[in-house]
Amino acid sequence: MAASLSRPFFISLHLPYRQGWAQHLANTFRFQPVAVRETPRVRQLALRQESAIFLVNERLAPASTSSCDFLYDVDPQPTLGTASNVCFEVDDVPGLCKRLQSQGCSLLVPPTELSDDGGSVTYGVVSSVVGNISHTLLDRSCYQGPFLPGFQPIQGALSATGDGIKITHFDHITYLPIFSSPTLGQGA
Repeated sequence: MAASLSRPFFISLHLPYRQGWAQHLANTFRFQPVAVRETPRVRQLALRQESAIFLVNERLAPASTSSCDFLYDVDPQPTLGTASNVCFEVDDVPGLCKRLQSQGCSLLVPPTELSDDGGSVTYGVVSSVVGNISHTLLDRSCYQGPFLPGFQPIQGALSATGDGIKITHFDHITYLPIFSSPTLGQGA
């Protein structure tokens, strides 16, 4: 039975302590900050242009953080900034997590329900076949808020300028695994 994925919802970027990718996305590609979540150890900022959303995860302190510090994601603890998670909207998070686990997939975050005044969502995080990438499986069919529960909307975000840059959605994502084999790429 195939999984019922409706579309990618966001791509997570994880940043080591004190890197400025969020500002780069806003300045260069006109992504607008729409919601934020901040704890003493982490900051998560959702940036959107049309339906394309990046979730920028930043450590606020150089000390190590726990994966539970990040909502809707896990922390790969990168030494360099990296895309680390692709979130897909799905119909049945618990059922899909169970099926993936029965196929040998690691369940990094079990199905979890969160809610606020906008409604509720259910999500789980699973490992992917690409070592440093995880996938958040998200059902937000019962949620009407501006982003996701746990995040505060950012009021007064500037609208994008009319400079011709328009990103409406992510239509596909390509993974390029990196191999450490000494013979890879050597000719015969």
